[in-house]
Amino acid sequence: MKSFMLLKKPSQIFLSVFIGILVTFNASAAVKNTEPQEYKFKFNLKGDIYQYQQKSNSYEEAFRKAAQACFNHYKSGKKLNEELGLDIIDVCANPRS
Repeated sequence: MKSFMLLKKPSQIFLSVFIGILVTFNASAAVKNTEPQEYKFKFNLKGDIYQYQQKSNSYEEAFRKAAQACFNHYKSGKKLNEELGLDIIDVCANPRS
């Protein structure tokens, strides 16, 4: 149980930092839309496909919400070991649009 608690927080912190870096990097080149549009994301973890749709003013905002929803979906009450946690982070940080 102790190792689970140690891995839970670093993986969530890593995901948040990674998404923040991607959003910051992409935001410098992105043009903001004035009207919300529908964004679709598809995540695939070892054959388990999760699809997420988000209406948003920007791709970056939709991506941030999709990545967090992906992480919550695949984590969903499971005790994560380091390998599974990193796999989830990798899948959630690299969606198919």
